[in-house]
Amino acid sequence: MTRIEALSKLTNGIDTLLDIGTDHGYVIIDALEKGYIKQAIACEVNPMPLENARQNIAASGLSDRVHFVLSNGFLNVIKPFDGVLIAGMGMHLIKDILLQPHTKAKKYILQANNHIDQLREFITNNDFRIVDEVSIFEKFHYVILVVEPGIMKLSQKECYIGPFLKNHPESLQYYLNLQRILSSNHMRATGEKKRQIAVKLDYLSEVISDLQK
Repeated sequence: MTRIEALSKLTNGIDTLLDIGTDHGYVIIDALEKGYIKQAIACEVNPMPLENARQNIAASGLSDRVHFVLSNGFLNVIKPFDGVLIAGMGMHLIKDILLQPHTKAKKYILQANNHIDQLREFITNNDFRIVDEVSIFEKFHYVILVVEPGIMKLSQKECYIGPFLKNHPESLQYYLNLQRILSSNHMRATGEKKRQIAVKLDYLSEVISDLQK
């Protein structure tokens, strides 16, 4: 399964999807064609990618089910939505967008390109809760979080490993890759940084052992 297909599948059950940073509009196209969603709002901060999405969606014959809006995150979005997709961005940008004033959706699908542990911590400190996690490998390892409004408290270990990802056998390769990277960093680190990496390596060893049983 590709990253686009995984993101699309997770939209199932959403009526109107707000795709922030829609880029080429591929997730919207797949989700509409497969019946996961009924309609969508394609949102971009820059005109060129929004036009790319418009052309791709038109070529798929789906323009009548998609509203296009030039907006920095939620700021110019007026039409109602019940699901939000924010994918392919850095963790800090996703945090900034989620902090913008908006009517809370029933479902958020979030895929940050870095610092997944910090995104988990932010989410659970800002009146959201994680309800599922998915790992995908497509040239790189990606982790997708499925989030809804609510309350959840995570330990330091759960922020790093994930409350649900550890239960999915397909996540083993993601954890093994993370272990390789951290092991290399640990060899070069010193002092407190070395100790912090060692703690994370312990977390990984435990979850890898469980998944390999």
